[in-house]
Amino acid sequence: MSDSADAKVVVLLGAPNCGKTSLYNHLTGSRFKTVNYPGATVEYSVGKLRSVGDAPQGSAKSADCHTPGTKPQLEAGSVQIMDTPGIISIVPRSQDEEVALSALTALDSVVGGPHKSPHLLVVLLDATQPARHLPLVREVIKAGFPTVVALTMNDLARRKGWDLDPNQLSRLLGIPVVEIDGRAGIGLPDLISSIEVMLPETPVTARIPTTLSDEQIQDNFRWADDIAARSIRNGSADPAKVNPGLGRIDQVVLHPVLGLVIFAAVMTGLFWSVFSAAGPFMDLTETVFGWLGAQVGSVLPDGWLKGLLVDGIIAGLGAVFVFVPQIAILFLALGLLEDSGYLARGAMIVDRLLSAIGLNGKSFVPLLSGAACAIPAAMAARTIPGRRERYLTLLVIPLMSCSARLPVWGLLLGFLVPPDRPLVGGLALTGIYLASLVFASAVAVVGGKILRIEPSHTGFQVELPLWRPPTFRTVVVSSWDRTVSYVKRAGLTILAVSVAFWVFMTFPSPENSAMMMLGKLLDPLFAPMGLDWKVGVALIAAFAAREVFVSALAVVYSVQGAEESTDGLLSAMRNATFDGTSIPVFTVSSVMGLIVFFLIALQCLTTVAVMRKEVSNRFAFGQMAGFVLLAWLLATATVQGLRLVGVP
Repeated sequence: MSDSADAKVVVLLGAPNCGKTSLYNHLTGSRFKTVNYPGATVEYSVGKLRSVGDAPQGSAKSADCHTPGTKPQLEAGSVQIMDTPGIISIVPRSQDEEVALSALTALDSVVGGPHKSPHLLVVLLDATQPARHLPLVREVIKAGFPTVVALTMNDLARRKGWDLDPNQLSRLLGIPVVEIDGRAGIGLPDLISSIEVMLPETPVTARIPTTLSDEQIQDNFRWADDIAARSIRNGSADPAKVNPGLGRIDQVVLHPVLGLVIFAAVMTGLFWSVFSAAGPFMDLTETVFGWLGAQVGSVLPDGWLKGLLVDGIIAGLGAVFVFVPQIAILFLALGLLEDSGYLARGAMIVDRLLSAIGLNGKSFVPLLSGAACAIPAAMAARTIPGRRERYLTLLVIPLMSCSARLPVWGLLLGFLVPPDRPLVGGLALTGIYLASLVFASAVAVVGGKILRIEPSHTGFQVELPLWRPPTFRTVVVSSWDRTVSYVKRAGLTILAVSVAFWVFMTFPSPENSAMMMLGKLLDPLFAPMGLDWKVGVALIAAFAAREVFVSALAVVYSVQGAEESTDGLLSAMRNATFDGTSIPVFTVSSVMGLIVFFLIALQCLTTVAVMRKEVSNRFAFGQMAGFVLLAWLLATATVQGLRLVGVP
């Protein structure tokens, strides 16, 4: 905020899943991922309030305390909008709630600027759960903050049989209440008008309590029940009474046995789609990079420049970009599950299983986020109130099979599974993810015994969002943004490592290169895993990023004459032998050993840096060293055990 020191600050506040990030996206023009389970926002997002003329137009029911439809006069850039983590009280219970509270009491130290507290709060109130969310409204009003209430999801409440009157609610609360549709952006002009009316010239010093007694909490909920009852124009705000079918769906989905079966089927379908539906797009990507490599190679004379472009850059990038369709489909499938409301149920389904290993349902979101990337997953662990449960979750997050491993799984399963058996490949990929859960569970049990921190006994509570069809455009845009982010983040690393690999594999000479000398020096470490020095140096490169393993292999075997495609790399792997022998390097046992190794080890160095920030140096480096050692031992045991029973 240093570039807008004079701007006034408006903070969005509300419970998890109430629509803050959707509203923030519309108010600022940003495109941040929005999900419907707790813990989506774990850090601040700050943006300038965009012109109301740029905001979506639409009618909405607004309170009488301001003039609906009046065009706001706020100047562009004069107001900063801040999105915060979801909270249910201004007395924090977890680290992400402490982050939100910092935005109310120490704004200057958090985001810079001259103000310690915000000028105005916009508290979002979910109309489908008014009695649960109104206590937060009362707390901020009693603390003395200028406040506007944004009433969200009233359209869903009406479809379920009740209707909150924003005018009546405004009269009872004594502050503006504006009904909005956060997903469609309807009601924004009225909301901005209310912000303008209520926005003071200077921040107000509020009085935030340090604790709330049980009596105060109960009084807040009694007050909320009364306000909700007096504001509902018709019906009853009880989804089970209004729509019994909704309860019957949850009875099946949340059943202790059927729920697990459905959960397993959904996850299997997800991974089958990743493995099968991406096939045509992967073939197209292979064709493009193969054609590009051939064209470049045909116009350049033999020499270092041709080798650098064809074998270094094109082969390295092509070997990884071919897996981008799989990553995009993974993000899309997860987005559909998130937006429908299923993943919140998933947290409840796995709570019993997680509690058996010292975690709880709050760990589900960070662990699931680890299927995309360990970095946001580690930050999402801030939503876990208990220190012990949070540390255990952070301990096992690198064991989740993140999207960066997908290129590795695609390559290794491509070696083991025939291309005309996509169902087998999907089941194998599901098995890999299940194996990662088994490893994580074992580590959590052992880590729980080593970690000398008492359990918090806070239990697990989650507010289930209403079932609703996903907003396809929102999911597609979010998946596109996440895929592009992956390509940008991984692309530079892959390019740098690919070029470095080509240089070290080529100089001072291909027959006696620097990489060959390093690999042969470390060869005794990789021999028990059934690997040679070439695969070994590719494993070392994977510490920069897991997906670099594929491009590193592509560079190694491109130097040996492999084609610039996955088929070419697989062919080179099948023909690879130990130096001076006819013994194959890649066999069923050695590839299975590689799968085990990647299941456990090789969290990228960025993940190590994040763990240092979230916990400590000792935790981060101990975690990395311990997982590498464990991975080497189990991979070696896998290879030698399979060979002992006759598997080559």
